[in-house]
Amino acid sequence: METLQYAPLNLTIGQNPLLHYIFPKELEAGATIKYQLQYGFKIIRWTGIISSIKDNCITVRLGQGPFRGFTASHKFVSEGHMTACYDDLSFQGFTAVPEETFAEIASKASLVYAIFARKAARDVYLAVETRKKTQSFGALDIGATAG
Repeated sequence: METLQYAPLNLTIGQNPLLHYIFPKELEAGATIKYQLQYGFKIIRWTGIISSIKDNCITVRLGQGPFRGFTASHKFVSEGHMTACYDDLSFQGFTAVPEETFAEIASKASLVYAIFARKAARDVYLAVETRKKTQSFGALDIGATAG
């Protein structure tokens, strides 16, 4: 789940819409999840607020966005040596374009996890943070010079 805290480094723009989300660093009730639906060069962004976490299932309600309502559940299930993620998203009343148009876009959308791109983003972030922590800073005390 740590991998889902990073945005994919790149997404291929094609004819099929792509939907991805970014988990917050701390998974707890009240935390914000960022969602993005990209279709062609157009992007719809919204946020969800985690309302509960129970039995490896994260339940989300609308935070801010172009909908009258939004709910989601993200369930993580251990399947052998892997973890599967099952997502259920529900939209109520899209306000920027006709609902039929949005319904058509959403029905064609592929959910993109982009695991390798997210791991690369995580590695870059960790490298920058490590460099920040290992650099030393020197200071010059110009008030202590003898005159």
